[in-house]
Amino acid sequence: MADIADYNHEPTVDPRRLRLRANRPAVEPEPAPAPEPVAEDIADPYGVGVEALAAVDEPITLTSVPPTGHSALFDEAASPALSQPARWGWRGRINAALGTKLAPTPDSAETGHRAAVEAIGRTLPGAGTVAVVNTKGGAGKTPTTIALAAMLGKHRGRGVVAVDMSEAGGTLGIRAARTAAVERTVWDVLANASRLMSGDVEAGELAAYLRLQPTHDEILAGDTDSSCDDVLGENECAALGAVLRRHRDLLIIDTATTAQAGAWQWAVRHADVLVVPLPMRRDMAQHAYAMLDGLRKRGLEHLVRSAIVLLCAAPGSDPNLETVIVDEFDSLGVQTYVRVPFEPVFATGERITLEALSQSSILAWTNVAALVTDALAEAIVERQTGLRQQSAPAAAEEATAPRVAAQAPSVADPDPTPVPAPASTGAVDSEPARSFLFDYRPCAGAPPATPEIEHAADVEAEVHQPPAPSRRPQPPKPSSFNPYA
Repeated sequence: MADIADYNHEPTVDPRRLRLRANRPAVEPEPAPAPEPVAEDIADPYGVGVEALAAVDEPITLTSVPPTGHSALFDEAASPALSQPARWGWRGRINAALGTKLAPTPDSAETGHRAAVEAIGRTLPGAGTVAVVNTKGGAGKTPTTIALAAMLGKHRGRGVVAVDMSEAGGTLGIRAARTAAVERTVWDVLANASRLMSGDVEAGELAAYLRLQPTHDEILAGDTDSSCDDVLGENECAALGAVLRRHRDLLIIDTATTAQAGAWQWAVRHADVLVVPLPMRRDMAQHAYAMLDGLRKRGLEHLVRSAIVLLCAAPGSDPNLETVIVDEFDSLGVQTYVRVPFEPVFATGERITLEALSQSSILAWTNVAALVTDALAEAIVERQTGLRQQSAPAAAEEATAPRVAAQAPSVADPDPTPVPAPASTGAVDSEPARSFLFDYRPCAGAPPATPEIEHAADVEAEVHQPPAPSRRPQPPKPSSFNPYA
């Protein structure tokens, strides 16, 4: 028998000192795929980040969530705003005097205004961009930008910013309310764009470069210093768009008049909705028509369809010009027209605040903001689902096809005889097609423009009430310019 001292046993194991090992899978997992490289040809001179610039053009994919059932106990039959007691007109005076709770009538101006305010505050499916465009100077782009941003900011809260993207500095900062001692401009944002796009930036750091308005919207002014040699181009606008869209929800762009400038083209290409202010003058209408026609030829027909044209009767305007403009713009695909009253504050050049506007202007611009919100919701969904990309090639093909100009009938003749189109000779006409808008002459003895009515103290007693915000597929009939029509 062997000696036990010669037995080589295994070392003693202390269970308290053992460490458990993680279970290893039988099959090693496949390594995660490397992220797709971002195109290196994207210019990024301001250090915003190539990924952020590339993400501007990429559609956002919405994840579909199945609807969950809920009790109807928490659903009200009507909107809380629409069911509140009346405050306008004789019903409002009775409620204030006797403590009653009479509701406004469904077709009253107060009900329409409340519906517009509720539409402005709706939840949008994503960030949106509105471009205010007209290639004719003096059309009212800057006042439109300020009024639209003010209405959206007043009824939506923070998150709305209006930016001056004129290539050489516009007048947005001059016309908006001055609320900051130090005026920051787009170049200050560009100088700090890399910091504002970094991961450790604070949420409110961008506010130091913006001018907060009394209506909770913000203004980013352009640089009006004539000693500055730099101008805004596509790279500058791309960096500004990336910074502002990261920190804000709605972007309202005030553009210049040069359609060939890089800033103007960037603003239009990245806009979800176009707003076209159009005073009732022939030269204004000609520039707006040519601008929209050029966008259609570039394959941006979806922007022309969703454009909102604001018709404004300036003193001395021809009321018959409205029908001609609407007929010609309908041929381009424009679907929405809104009458806005002439506002003297817009024309004086002073700073614009909502308190300085007339009551009729406030009602009209509330309807405009509601229409813009509705159009933004539709455009954002189309952009996210990629529907716009399907119609762009077809629009570009149609725009490049040769067109033959036919003789237009005269407006003075109510029943014109159709003129046959010339026979095709296989060659393209040397003269491009001209719009009927350029050849129209008002007939003799046309009635003068009806002056705008004064807003009465009793809004409920107005004969004409403002329409509820809606898309108008049919052109308006010729009439005097009444904001309540």
